[in-house]
Amino acid sequence: MKSLEERLLKATNDLLSRAADELFATGDLTDARLSVLEVVASLHAGWTVEEYWAHTREVAPAPAVDPGPWAEKVLESVTGTEIPVPLALAALSREVLPPAQQRKTGAYYTDWRLAQMLAGASVPQVKADGPWVDPACGSGILLVAAVMAVNARERDALIRDRLCGADLAEGALRGALLSVASLATDLESVVAFQRRLMCADSLRSGQVWNQLAPDGFALVIGNPPWERLRTSRHEVAAASGKARHYGQSFDAEVDLSESRSEMLDYLERVVTGTRLQGKGEHDLYKLFLELGLAVSAEDGIVAQLVPAGLIRSQGTETLRRELDALSRDLQLLVLENRQRHFAIDSRFKFLAVVGRVGDGRRQPIALRVADRTGRLPDKAVKISRAELLRVRADLSVPEVRTDAEWELFARLSREGISVGDKNGPWRPCYRRELDMTSDQRNFERTQAPDALPVIEGRHIAQFRNRAKAYRSGEGRAALWEPLPLGRAALTPQWFIRPERLKRGAKAGAARSRVGFCDITGQTNERSLLVARVPAGVVCGNKVPTLTFPEGGADREDLFVALANSFAVDWVVRRLITTTVNFFLLDSVPLPPITEDSPTGAELVELTRLIAGSEGSAAPDLWQVAQWRARADALVAAAWGITVDDMRLVLDDFPLIDRGQPPLAGEPRSTVTVDLVLATLAELLDESAPAAAQRVQNARGVGATPYIPAEYA
Repeated sequence: MKSLEERLLKATNDLLSRAADELFATGDLTDARLSVLEVVASLHAGWTVEEYWAHTREVAPAPAVDPGPWAEKVLESVTGTEIPVPLALAALSREVLPPAQQRKTGAYYTDWRLAQMLAGASVPQVKADGPWVDPACGSGILLVAAVMAVNARERDALIRDRLCGADLAEGALRGALLSVASLATDLESVVAFQRRLMCADSLRSGQVWNQLAPDGFALVIGNPPWERLRTSRHEVAAASGKARHYGQSFDAEVDLSESRSEMLDYLERVVTGTRLQGKGEHDLYKLFLELGLAVSAEDGIVAQLVPAGLIRSQGTETLRRELDALSRDLQLLVLENRQRHFAIDSRFKFLAVVGRVGDGRRQPIALRVADRTGRLPDKAVKISRAELLRVRADLSVPEVRTDAEWELFARLSREGISVGDKNGPWRPCYRRELDMTSDQRNFERTQAPDALPVIEGRHIAQFRNRAKAYRSGEGRAALWEPLPLGRAALTPQWFIRPERLKRGAKAGAARSRVGFCDITGQTNERSLLVARVPAGVVCGNKVPTLTFPEGGADREDLFVALANSFAVDWVVRRLITTTVNFFLLDSVPLPPITEDSPTGAELVELTRLIAGSEGSAAPDLWQVAQWRARADALVAAAWGITVDDMRLVLDDFPLIDRGQPPLAGEPRSTVTVDLVLATLAELLDESAPAAAQRVQNARGVGATPYIPAEYA
């Protein structure tokens, strides 16, 4: 998988390597490539490379032939892309890392579009005096973007007097120097900038920062490494050249002792003295964000690209609170990797955070959430900080894209009762029964007389615990077959003997309970997948289970109905990235319905009817759909959701009904949407004749509601 930037620069990269081989056959390809790029940068800026080398290098390289023709070819190739030349030079200056080392260091390089976006959102906001710094600058693409964001007449002064950077790699700093130099007209400014490029660990350079900016930095811009400071068997195996998928068996034991010792030693050095890292695992981006807040000037700007966990994870709550307290103005731009900024999964979610640090009246948070194509809206949603604190006590920020979505989310949160509310009716007991990695040595492929089937995330769908059947393979390469309602049969990948279970897992397996799939996605067809899990099976760690000791089976079935509703799923989609963990689920508000109320009793009965259809010989799919629509309507009505509100909710689920035949002249089916709206309108005694008629028309063309596309 390659990023868009890698694809656009492939021809140039190949040309650059050929030029390096011919001009500087030193044996060090990275050094040779940088020398060629210094020639290209000089050509672009309008001076000779001899002048550049005389000012910036102790010993000038000696090319085998005149480098000018090669530089012209490389520059012409870069100009043929859509990437501005200085930004392309920074990208081409990067060291090419093997995948294992790239992941270990969190080195997912900054795409030129993100560099321009972050600079565009932050540089115009800079008012304070003082230096500008990227404390993990790499080859300088964010510094280049920051310089490009100011008027051309001001660039030399900025480079000469204010620009700073740090990185652990000397080669990366050479790239930062040459790419920034390509924007300068005065080589003396480049020399001054070079003196403020430090080969150092920014997390251990407090004294240096105080010397460089005693009153703080006016701009702290960065894309810090995104990597947890931990050691795993998978990473150590990958680093030693053993290719494998997560979930696959290890052929041999992996020794972690040396890697863990090194990691713990580094942790002790960099974490000592920090105060915002929260609970759980340490992450480099959290450390760099705390550093940025600490070294910023009064009225300074902190602008960083960070994972989306900053606005929703339990372990970042302390950091969120500090960011909220210190930032007078705060912009949050939420993006997915849809436009291939990074060579990783397109669903990966991350943020651009831009905050003005200082005293004064705190303005509402300006939130912009990218659409499914990756484009950001022009208008930000203004989120009152007082209202956010009221509805999200931990200051986690819901991903609302419009003012109407924020108003609905806030209203549902105010009127709902969160799952983990200590004074509420739910208060679940959670359990992870098996760990699919550490317990794998106890798994068996064939079922012994007393062995229990292992339920995995693939088995779970809404109201269903036999949604797919294991067929072959292992880990991510395993093959699973979707099973329609009438063919549902429990077909697991693994079995485990009861005597190999821990006490809690054995007790859980002895009774029926609720399970949910914790791997999900905000843009999946449906996000929250909850089902009753029967006694006599044990659940893997991707299917956490929960019980409600004070409510029994009725409360559990009510929870299943609520959790699988469109209304609750919509709320959850505002809060998740790729997983539903206990912390997140505890924070989800549910409508104020109890199992002993008329609405609650009906929802319990509907849950049992819907779940009971799984595995029946000839289920009536339209009857099941009508039960589900009734449950959705009851939940919505009890929560004060109107038909117009429900239209807004259902707009967030564009993938439903993909496998159903559309009405004549329409691009796709909307049979589920129409059935839900018609059912809710009837319940609320509102008029929706169009939806009711569309339901009848859809049935006439063979469409069936609530059928996921893979089962159609």
